[in-house]
Amino acid sequence: MASITGTSAAALQHIRQMEGRIAQQTAHIVELRQSGQDTLEAARRLALLHHALEEMRLLIGNLVPTEDRPRLNGTN
Repeated sequence: MASITGTSAAALQHIRQMEGRIAQQTAHIVELRQSGQDTLEAARRLALLHHALEEMRLLIGNLVPTEDRPRLNGTN
């Protein structure tokens, strides 16, 4: 397998950052539920983050070589 290109590495890093934000937002929702607080706005933000991640994967996927695309989707 060829080594990941600079563009692909940057794209992968950006995807991983967004996945981290999603994980943080999910944890925040759990905390809100445990404390009995409203989660509606946090859940809306989580949905937006998921949507943005999927769009990023589609758009960035077109910029990287075909052999690097599985890495963007979390598959190796």
